[in-house]
Amino acid sequence: MSHLSCAHFRKGDLVEVLKQENGPSTSTYYAAKVLRSNVKQRNQIFVEYQTMIIIGSGCQKCVTELVDLASVRPMPPRELNKCFRMGDSVDVYCDNAWQKGTIKDILENSKYIVRFHGKSEGIVAEQCYLRLHREWDDGSWVPPLPEQNMSSSMDMQSRKVKLKTKCSKRKSEPMIGMGTSVEVKSDEEGYKGAWYGASVIDTIGNDEFLVQYLTLVTDDETAPLREVVKKDDIRPCPPPVSSVVRFELFEKVDVWFNEGWWEGEVLEVQYGFKYKVYFSSSNETLEFDHSVLRHHQEWNNGKWIKGKSTKLGANLTNQRTKFSTGTIVEVKSDEVGFQGAWFSAIIVKEMGNGKFMVQYHSLLTDDGTDFLIEEASAADIRPSPPHIGHAHPFKLLELVDAWCSDGWWVGCIIKVHKNLEYTVYFETAEELKFQHCDLRPHQEWIDGYWVAAAKKPGGRIPRQLFWR
Repeated sequence: MSHLSCAHFRKGDLVEVLKQENGPSTSTYYAAKVLRSNVKQRNQIFVEYQTMIIIGSGCQKCVTELVDLASVRPMPPRELNKCFRMGDSVDVYCDNAWQKGTIKDILENSKYIVRFHGKSEGIVAEQCYLRLHREWDDGSWVPPLPEQNMSSSMDMQSRKVKLKTKCSKRKSEPMIGMGTSVEVKSDEEGYKGAWYGASVIDTIGNDEFLVQYLTLVTDDETAPLREVVKKDDIRPCPPPVSSVVRFELFEKVDVWFNEGWWEGEVLEVQYGFKYKVYFSSSNETLEFDHSVLRHHQEWNNGKWIKGKSTKLGANLTNQRTKFSTGTIVEVKSDEVGFQGAWFSAIIVKEMGNGKFMVQYHSLLTDDGTDFLIEEASAADIRPSPPHIGHAHPFKLLELVDAWCSDGWWVGCIIKVHKNLEYTVYFETAEELKFQHCDLRPHQEWIDGYWVAAAKKPGGRIPRQLFWR
């Protein structure tokens, strides 16, 4: 068991909570965020789990819990391109949590057989779903992280260098030498924008290297692929970046796909910790799970620079608003009595002239035998908004969407009740009471981007509420 009695966590810190659900011999870690640390019991903190979700009527929310400090540890940084050996103690990401196991066999295509304590059968896990198991002990990781060993080694080397180079200068060592773990860029057709993990076998002059890939094999699949690559197509492995609760819309990311890391941008944040990622190299948009994404970093003049969130160009914005067949969207209603409501649907067919055929997810035909299909104008369609977790209570005058009559209705909170209940005022001059799980933060789709709506101004609620 890790010693965490001296650990201090602040609001917003990313942590992992240990749960021994099947007895003390099992260790399962759930990602969480600290909501409050200054609780009455000093040995407890209030957290919001990132992968434990309660599904309500039309919405979902993350589970919150008061947990013992002894079962909480910092979120370990992610180690990239990590290969494992027989007998290694690892954590496997399955069922929305990290579970401790042991490598029992190594398979092809970066897959491993992992066995859990007390179970005779193992599971097959891909490399991207594994990490080396570490314990958090009195403020440090055991075994230590690679950068901890590296910094310790560098400190020793620097102390030695000071003694040896007092009267003379020593030529600096090359940054990439034999044995260095690197990533190699591919320029082959169909593989542009991909980086593959490798190890430097030898240097050839000043501008080329012989590398052996970690995940690519020869044509006959009998040995790891070796190749001579140019200096401009090679870089050190990116440093680990602490895991995040959720990647942001338009954020630059790398995606583990087809044995390599592919550069892309988050085009859509979906429910269930999934994302649609756009790849400019192939002009494709594909869906991925949170666990196979990492922060994008650029190697520039010998330094790593974190890729910033960007707004995609006009071509991508146009692609986003074309709503291709199969896109999940929301459709606005202009029918009497339903003005201001948005209904979830899927694009069935593009009709031309800015018209689409959509099939609703919650509206039925008159005879109730099937989901309603009808024609809708592009002006009345928007993408499904990204999920925004909202574990805290909503506030007075906050704009929200309320799930009512099979759709989302824009309203304003005019009264906050006990037990996470609220009175919401609508443009139709109606006032209705809702539970917390039936509300979501209101967002506006403006010029091809989602913008979080602010609270309505003023302290008193007039009959007409500043509606746009």
